[in-house]
Amino acid sequence: MSYEIRKLVADELDTFRQAIASGFGEDLDRDDEQSRERFKSTFDQDRMYPVYDGDDIVGTGGDFELTVTVPGGAQVPMSGLTIITVQPTHTRQGILTAMMRRHIDMARERGEPLGGLWASEVPIYGRFGYGPAVSIRSIKYDARQVGRGEAEVGSTVRLIDAEEAAELLPPLFAAVQAERPGMFQRSETWWKYRLFYDPEKYRDGASALRHALAEVAGEPAGYMTYRQKANWEDFKGEVRIREIIATSDAAYRGLWHYASNIDLFPIVKHWDLPVDDPLDHLFNDGRGINTTSLHDSLWIRLIDVLDALGKRTYSRDGGITISLSDAFAEWNEGTYRLEVDGGVGSCERVSGEGDVAMDVATLGALYLGGSDARGLARVGRIAGGPEAISLLDMMFRGSVAPWCAEIF
Repeated sequence: MSYEIRKLVADELDTFRQAIASGFGEDLDRDDEQSRERFKSTFDQDRMYPVYDGDDIVGTGGDFELTVTVPGGAQVPMSGLTIITVQPTHTRQGILTAMMRRHIDMARERGEPLGGLWASEVPIYGRFGYGPAVSIRSIKYDARQVGRGEAEVGSTVRLIDAEEAAELLPPLFAAVQAERPGMFQRSETWWKYRLFYDPEKYRDGASALRHALAEVAGEPAGYMTYRQKANWEDFKGEVRIREIIATSDAAYRGLWHYASNIDLFPIVKHWDLPVDDPLDHLFNDGRGINTTSLHDSLWIRLIDVLDALGKRTYSRDGGITISLSDAFAEWNEGTYRLEVDGGVGSCERVSGEGDVAMDVATLGALYLGGSDARGLARVGRIAGGPEAISLLDMMFRGSVAPWCAEIF
């Protein structure tokens, strides 16, 4: 059978949304005008690509125009892949591959050197050149067990309403985003429809979003957004942290002290901590902080290898030659010479064999500085001598773990 990827037209928007909902096992509420407006505002119609079987939409895909921080602080355009579904009547027929072809070709045409996604199913995206570049940790603890601690001297926390949050939170996030690889910039529209969007049906029986602002020396220095889920049977209510951002150590400590001292809500959960977060060392009994999961989050795909490698900085000076395979973007195939001086890299194509060899998905896993080249070599993802692999690892490693603050 033949299928066609066509431009989405306005009068088919709800049909497209229904196909997305169906692909994720959900139902579309066509009477929900707020949800419809949210979709129209956050998605660029020209960056969506429905797949048609005749007049029926049987596959959905799209991407966001994002700008992500890379090691060294450069802000790099990234095509953020999302809403990928194929109707169950049409799976295993090449539709996903066709959408991925369209996505990567369009990103290349727009001059976006990076692609990024959160993988719903791990085996799928490696074959299209994506590698897991960021990991996150989910935690849960009982504040009565770990020790609630003393209030942070010099840091105060107060609750603010949504209007004040809309003014104060974005600059704090932007300050952290500029320094942490893997985080992407947020527009005013993104804040309105992604971060502050809070319909009751998405709360899972918990409260509306709360916004706690940390101030140091009277100035905003961090925030925590969270929900509360009551439990009146045994008084073990939950504080469900959605996001915690701090621009100073005092604000960081003050916010966690606040989270751990909400009466009747001793169970604290957070689904998305950076893997280098020092929370275990903050409390008297760090052993009481349970890691409920540790897994991949943001995957990276280098769409233009030369451009991407030239955008980030490196932790070790030196030169290394990389033989790269890329079955899905043949323009990347070849050998690259990376020279680093003062942390700044320059890259060019060269002939011959490299000091190390890998595929583009492995390079994507290394790109943000959070993966272990030696470990990847041990499992056969990188070939090369021990000295070359050691140099590769030291060059690509970042000074902080990359982190992505939200699913897109």
